[in-house]
Amino acid sequence: MRLQTVLFCILYLSQKACICTENYGPFKMLITKFDVCTGPRNKDCTVLNATILGGGNLNVDVKVKQNCNPSKAKILVISNGKELVRLQMNKPCDHLFLRPLLESLFTVTKNCVILKGDYNCKLDVEQIGTSYFGGKFFYGNMTFKSIFYGNDCNFSCTQLHVTLSPK
Repeated sequence: MRLQTVLFCILYLSQKACICTENYGPFKMLITKFDVCTGPRNKDCTVLNATILGGGNLNVDVKVKQNCNPSKAKILVISNGKELVRLQMNKPCDHLFLRPLLESLFTVTKNCVILKGDYNCKLDVEQIGTSYFGGKFFYGNMTFKSIFYGNDCNFSCTQLHVTLSPK
């Protein structure tokens, strides 16, 4: 009797948790807002500004005030006040996806030190998200919060507000 109850619960919950095609799939992205937030350290290593270019594109200016080794990172995906994804790591440069991204944006040493300087880049956030999430994700209004920091200072803390809709 007990096994039947467990099997029923598993089947019921799997149906309720099923990813429905009307809420999940290939997406297009519209950036609605970009905010710079406060990181966990008292001091910032960078001054960061961004302009929304339309669609899923940003123009980002970063002034790195001192050499910085972002030794910790946290990336959150939030929808309706609830966390969908939490990626927390001690060595972001060891991450298969993040190291190439950091190297494409900044001058990064072998030991993951981002060198002091002025950096400007155009980011296709939609393409980055498509690559990372395998081309499919949940539709709706989302906030992507990312925090990168080292022992001495915050490297960046940003909140990107987007609307993901079917392609």
